[in-house]
Amino acid sequence: MLPAPFRTVVAGLLLVTGVARAAEGVCPQLALMADAPELGSSPELTLTADDADLIRDGVSSLRGAVELRQSDKVFRTEALQFERAANEVRMEVESVFRNPELVIRSESARFNLTDETGTFFGTRFTLPDRAAQGGADTLRLSPDGNADLSGARYSTCAPDAETWALEASEIRLDHERGLGTARHARIRFAGVPILYLPYFQFPIDGERRTGLLFPTIGQSDNTGFDARWPVYVNLAPNVDATVTPRYMSDRGLMMMTEGRYLLREGQGLVGYDVLPQDRTQNDESRDYFRAEHRGLINDRLAVDIRFAEISDQRYFEDLGGEIDLSAITHLERSARLTYQAPASYTLLALVQDYQTIAANLQPIDEPYRRLPQLRFTALTQGSLFNTRAGIRSEYVNFARADSLEGQRIDLRPFLRLERDEVSRYVVAEVDYRYTGYQLSDASTGDQTPDRALPSVGVESGLRFERITDGGGLQTLEPRLFYLYVPFRDQSELPLFDAGEPDFDFTQLFARNRFSGDDRVSDAHHVALAATSRLLDPQSGEVRWSASVGQLYRIEAPNVVLPAADLPDSGATDFIASLDYRLSRRISASVASQWSPDQRRFDRSRLAVRYREGGRDLQLGYRYRQDLLEQGDIAARLPLFGGFDAVGRWRYSLARNQSLDLFAGVGYETCCWAFNAAYRRYLASTDGRYDSGIYLQLELKGLTRIGGGLEALLPGASRSDLP
Repeated sequence: MLPAPFRTVVAGLLLVTGVARAAEGVCPQLALMADAPELGSSPELTLTADDADLIRDGVSSLRGAVELRQSDKVFRTEALQFERAANEVRMEVESVFRNPELVIRSESARFNLTDETGTFFGTRFTLPDRAAQGGADTLRLSPDGNADLSGARYSTCAPDAETWALEASEIRLDHERGLGTARHARIRFAGVPILYLPYFQFPIDGERRTGLLFPTIGQSDNTGFDARWPVYVNLAPNVDATVTPRYMSDRGLMMMTEGRYLLREGQGLVGYDVLPQDRTQNDESRDYFRAEHRGLINDRLAVDIRFAEISDQRYFEDLGGEIDLSAITHLERSARLTYQAPASYTLLALVQDYQTIAANLQPIDEPYRRLPQLRFTALTQGSLFNTRAGIRSEYVNFARADSLEGQRIDLRPFLRLERDEVSRYVVAEVDYRYTGYQLSDASTGDQTPDRALPSVGVESGLRFERITDGGGLQTLEPRLFYLYVPFRDQSELPLFDAGEPDFDFTQLFARNRFSGDDRVSDAHHVALAATSRLLDPQSGEVRWSASVGQLYRIEAPNVVLPAADLPDSGATDFIASLDYRLSRRISASVASQWSPDQRRFDRSRLAVRYREGGRDLQLGYRYRQDLLEQGDIAARLPLFGGFDAVGRWRYSLARNQSLDLFAGVGYETCCWAFNAAYRRYLASTDGRYDSGIYLQLELKGLTRIGGGLEALLPGASRSDLP
């Protein structure tokens, strides 16, 4: 017998399949408008009919294909009485009324043409702008164009396939505010009542409105029964918030909140999630706070502020729900100001701190705080004989508990020669670099160590073009780079931010083998690379692009990080990449690092993608010698009758271990959507897995149109805002 969560999914899919057959196709709820007359604009009252009689007291009786027009209103019926004195029309037979907001078909109606008020009995109506329809025992139009309904029903489904409907004793449609208000409302799905609301508001236009979003319900090994029902709050045109109660049967009730704002010169968010009592952790309170702001203070000054904090190291593993979150080791807190004078100089000021969340991380492995970091770069606007002068400079105060701390200043004036012509270019740079320290711990020896060294680098390239036999434009761009940096003993210098990045195309042309400024590698080498492209002469689209490069060390460098091996002299590994667009549907990319000495690939990356219409298939492969070998498959496929399938599988070939498996199916019409997904992923660094099933039902017109399976995908935002 199937486990309970799987039985829930199967039952949901059977329900979806049953109601889907009646709801397939385009949006037929607008069929009510098929015979609705076109609107006019003339303020004059016009009446047409096959036959007309003038009865006593100025009452006219019109019969046969009667049509009344005035301004943006029109009636069409088979019989109508018009009272001239009261400027009122009465219809005791079926009629169709239309104005810019509504189309109303009624069994009988009365309408005052002076104040534009009316009462319609036994009605069916359509909101053209919202693609919604409904009915009411009585519908009253007020002078401001709003509608009050008694014994009402509202839905965005077709009248003959009404999968869901909102039924209420009273509904008010406020077109000016774009809101519908229902009292004593019941929501039915497939004829079954699923929710009662004594008071409920829903949007009747395309604007964002405060209200309930569609819920997500699931079952997880880590949380038990897991239900989230977001509430969207539209505070202002540029400010909104989402409040999401999340109930987890194993852990308790959690509140997840996130507010967003959009200013004229900036944007940001503030979020706070709290689980007051985690039943699995002795009722311990757990929370997560985050805030971000990015924007401009003026035309030249930009600000970037980030802050994040969690209550404990296992928060993301237990409550985050993503393999990427469970792999986070630090949360950044920083404030950055950047002042830029165009084509002249840039000044950056940064204060940066971290919260360490990785378990078993030693204090010596934690990053240093920068309290503060100041960086100034400048370049002369004019040039003399194609040569410009500039400077790169930096001051940093490094702080870390129970560690060597200190200040560092780095000054790097330079002269740069640039000459770029159509077929060739050359860039040469000579600089002199001085780095000095003021250390806090005298026991380390010299408190003020420093380093000074010059360097010279020259890069030159050629550009060739030819027309291929197929009419394409092919380019060939060889590049040559030479770098010389003399050796300086740097073993007495501290290591605040030094590291050695991956060897890739960028490193072929880098002026320093290390990241950070604590170590500058001595260098005497030449890099040679070439890139070739094939372009479509009509569209300019790059059909394929290939690059290959290698670095040749004339002398082996002597500067090295602790516990690292010194590179040898001679040729390094080859770096190569290829991006190929086989057709408009299929593209592929390959990148690799080939070791000629070992005759093997030390690093490889392969990706293939197929896209056509709603079909999207992606295959990926990553390999690093003695570190990882992973495969990645992702697909989205339309199935039949409105069904879509989505899946992703990340697998470690090196460890024969699944990292993340996601599979989902969704059904969507123009009035409702249902999604079901299963996920099993590596939830923690100690190898613990979590798995769960999630269900989602969306009734369009009550929540945002859209969302779908994307809301359940790994890494998706938890709030699909309307």
